[in-house]
Amino acid sequence: MDGAGHLRMLWSIVLPMSRPALVTFALISIVAKWNDYLWPLLVTNNDRHMTLPVGLTQLQHSEGSSEWGVVMAGAVMVITPVLLIFLWAQRHIVEGLTAGSVKG
Repeated sequence: MDGAGHLRMLWSIVLPMSRPALVTFALISIVAKWNDYLWPLLVTNNDRHMTLPVGLTQLQHSEGSSEWGVVMAGAVMVITPVLLIFLWAQRHIVEGLTAGSVKG
């Protein structure tokens, strides 16, 4: 990479090597924000602005008794987007975990 500037080295060398770490960090951040429960519970008082975990808890405790079929269907709907993101990013995560290992 003779004559390459700092920006060219960043795009050609650094970012491709750090892609697994960036994807892993993004996935962990997305899951953490997706599952955030306490802060949205404290700041929202309107049913239209509830996050999915808060709404799922409200669904579980509505009308005194839980209909577990409805609660489980809601849980599947809550976990599906995160599961799809994980399945998409799984290759990068595994690559990041095995890239630094010593072979021999």
